[in-house]
Order: sequence, then structure tokens, then C-alpha cells
Amino acid sequence: MQREQLLNSNPYEGTIMVAVTAMPGGALATVEGAVTLDFIGVDFRLDLRFTDGASVQLESAFTVTDGSRGSVVVDPERKDSLLPILRLFGTELVRRSVEGDTLTLVFADGETLVAGPDGEFESWHGSGSKGHPVRVDPPEGSTSPGAEEALRVRVPGPPFALDIAGDTVDFIGIESDVTIRFSSGASLRFETDFALTGSDGEHAFHDPGDKPSLLALLALHTEVVSDGVVTGSRIAIRFASGALLEGWSNRRGPSWHYSEPGRARVDIDALPDDEVRYRHSPSSAEIRR
Repeated sequence: MQREQLLNSNPYEGTIMVAVTAMPGGALATVEGAVTLDFIGVDFRLDLRFTDGASVQLESAFTVTDGSRGSVVVDPERKDSLLPILRLFGTELVRRSVEGDTLTLVFADGETLVAGPDGEFESWHGSGSKGHPVRVDPPEGSTSPGAEEALRVRVPGPPFALDIAGDTVDFIGIESDVTIRFSSGASLRFETDFALTGSDGEHAFHDPGDKPSLLALLALHTEVVSDGVVTGSRIAIRFASGALLEGWSNRRGPSWHYSEPGRARVDIDALPDDEVRYRHSPSSAEIRR
């Protein structure tokens, strides 16, 4: 399909798909009001979402430039290159434009993101604020608890094994909190500090509110889970590489939430004062044990 068939006069009113074909003429999409970057999604591509509902997905290497650091190349498949994007979280977007095959995003602090075409693959894709906002839906089966579910509160109890051994990490989402999604559909969300011990043995605490500190977490993408367990208010997930991800109860408020989908669904919340709340289907224990 030619690009003329994919675009209308305003490239952010519909959907933009950039491959190798040429786009007729330059175009500028205005940004109305205070628009900030409020979501960063990481898998094999990079998903950026803004408070006006617009989004951009980047699948090939692009550049980020600012006055103090100069220009750097960012590759969505190289997680260690994504620090410039983490620094942009919460930054106001002042302009976005498409000229030829090139997308440009300009931020209030002077940073500029430029994504051009790729000779072999689709380079970038965008949707505008007048389209349907892209959302990450909960995994199928991981709905809020209903009358058919049981509720238990534990203060610390015996270890509870998580059914994710052999899963891989297939998505990491960064907004006000951090969400890690596994290949089975299970997910783990951190709202307060958590810890990551890398395969090299380096141990560090990470704050979801400090986006640059999350760079090491992105290395978990595609990692294979060895085992996971909840002991008291501590959740611990070990990976085949030797990395260890941990979270605990936090006195400031709910700290982490874990969910497994399907017939044996379970939802676990770590609350202040080491309180742990389990929501599960009545037959869950019979299926899992």
C-alpha cells in the first residue's frame, strides 16, 4: 500500500505507518495545550504515549539530541541505549512534525528525537490524539475480583510459588509505576522501590519515580524465569541468567501487585505493615498444587 493511502492532511489525525516509500510534502502536527510523555513501553520496539492520547512506536534506530550531551543513537533492541528516552519521561512536548520519511519530536527542555526511514524494516508508526489512544489492556482472565472469588489476607505465611517458571519477560511498561509482563500473561507491577540483582551480582534499589535508574531493569526483556515465590510480603523472581528481582511491603502505601491469568487466576497485593492480600478463584489452590 502506498503511503498516500495511509495518511490524511494531518498526519496525527489518523495512523502513520512508515516503511521505505516516500510521503508527499512536509507536514506539521500542532501540539495543543500542555502535552507530556507519560508512558514508555519496552519490548522489541519502543512505545511512547503522550497525555493528549497520541502515541509513537519506534522499531528502528533513531537519534536523540540535546544541547549538553549532543546526539546519541538509540536502538529499541539495545536496552542499554534507552537512557535518553527514560530522561524524557514527564517532559513537555512542544512540536511534532513529519517531513518526507522523517518524524521529529521536539521537547521543551531542548531535546529533539528524529526517526528516519529504515532500508529493510518499518521504522516508526504513530497515531494522533484524534484517534483511539493505544492502551495496555490487562492480560486475558486477569480481571478485577467478583463474587466467585475468595479473598484472603496473610501476615507472613508459608511461601507461595508463582506459576511462571519457564516464562520470558515480553514487555516492560514505565509510567508512574513499572509493569513487567510475562509470556504466560502474568504481570508484576511495582509502585514503590524494588531491588534488582544483575547476573553480574551487582545489587541496586530502583525507584519507579526515578526513570533513569530503571535502565538496568530493561535488560530483563526476553530473560527466562527460573522460579518465583512470595514469602510474607517479599516477592522474589529468579532468572536463568542469575538475575534476581525483589519487592517488599512499603509503609508509604501499596508497593507491588502480582497477577496470574486463567482458570487458576490469583492476584496478590503487598500493602503497608507487611499485609499481603490474595484474591483467587475458589479452585485455584486445587489447580496449582
